Order: sequence, then structure tokens, then C-alpha cells
Amino acid sequence: MKTPYFITALTAVTLLLSSTAQAGLSLVQQAQPDGTTSLFNAIATLNFGNQKSRLEAAGQATVQGGNPGNGWFNNQLRSWEVLWNNSTGTVTFNVFASSDWTGGAAMSTTRTPVFTAGYALVGLDIGARLTSTDQSVTLSDVAFNDGNGFVAVSTANATYSGNQFFNNYHGFAGTLGNFTLRGKAIFPTGTATGDSMRFFINGRQAEAVIPAPGAILLGSLGLGLFGALKRRFA
Repeated sequence: MKTPYFITALTAVTLLLSSTAQAGLSLVQQAQPDGTTSLFNAIATLNFGNQKSRLEAAGQATVQGGNPGNGWFNNQLRSWEVLWNNSTGTVTFNVFASSDWTGGAAMSTTRTPVFTAGYALVGLDIGARLTSTDQSVTLSDVAFNDGNGFVAVSTANATYSGNQFFNNYHGFAGTLGNFTLRGKAIFPTGTATGDSMRFFINGRQAEAVIPAPGAILLGSLGLGLFGALKRRFA
């Protein structure tokens, strides 16, 4: 039996729309694109002027997380999270005394960074800075939640050691919305104190990509055809 024309057309439109629709948000390890700049930087250190964390944000003054105790990070597994509110453009950095995100945050900082005009948040650089070969920091159990539950980001787990910056960029795949990135960190006993001993989550911004005119036209034609078929066969 010959398939009716309206079913064939409707199927084509459905495939068109499903192929162009964005999936949920996720993080994908990749090379950091050229032209990105820092929108925010959540930093935790073994010790920096008695401050164990801070949050830097473009166009805003840096805020310190405080000092929950001397030696607080020494060989102690702590949990942390970075929360992004896409509606308000606000980022929050929490560090917990526990290793499983339970209890109130021992340190919590919030900022609303100022985007460069025409730019958007495109990814997160998850890394460390160490300036002595006897230093190290380990990030583990990193997971990402776009509102549909936490998904492990195994490529963000790492032990950093040595005397250099370490970068581990992960770009966003999907439509940007609210999200939480969380993980655990440990600074082994005996490493030097100071700002050189840190891990960071650096939110990177870049010029927003505008869909090509052909892609916009194709999507509009598909929606128009769908509406016309619906009216015709209603």
C-alpha cells in the first residue's frame, strides 16, 4: 500500500527537527578553543593569606572563602561544587568539610561575572597550578548535573604534580542552562603552603556562535510545513 503523502512529509519534518534539536548539556574533554577568556575562576588553595578558597569573576572584585582552620586541606579529602545559574548569570563556589557534599559549605562564595559583549560561556578548564616538584593535588569523583541527575566526568579526574600549570579543558555540548559541577580534592601532607598550591575551575567565555542563515531557514521551513500539514489534516 502506498504511504499517504502527508505521513511521508510529516516523517521527514520529524527527522529534520530531531536532527537539529539540542540534547541535554554535557561536558566533553577537548582542546581549548582559541580566543576564549576567563569569565570566572573558582580556586581552592592549601593556604593563601589564611584563605582556603576564592572566586574571581570578570568585572567584579574577588571574594575570599575564608579560613575554616589551619591545616584544613592537609591530607583531608574535601568535596566541592560549582553552581551556574543561567537565568541570572551567577556562579557559586562551595567547599565542604565533608567528602560527600553533606552539611553546610565550610566556604561559599558567589559572584555575577560581566560577560564580554557578544560572548557566551562555552566550557570549563579544570586544572591545577603547582610550583614545586614535591607538591601534588588530586581531583576525583568529578560529576556534572544539567538538571537531569549527576553524570560522571571521568576525564576530569586527575592527580597533578610537578612545577607547572596543568589545564584540562572540557567544552559544553548541548544547550547551556543551569548546571552543577562537583568533585573531591585532596592535598597530601608535607607540601608547601601558599597560592602556588591550588586547583581551579575556570569558566571560559568566547564569542557566541550564530547559526548559519541556511540552518535557520531550514528549521523555519520545517516548522512551517509541519503547521500547514496539521491545519490541512486536522
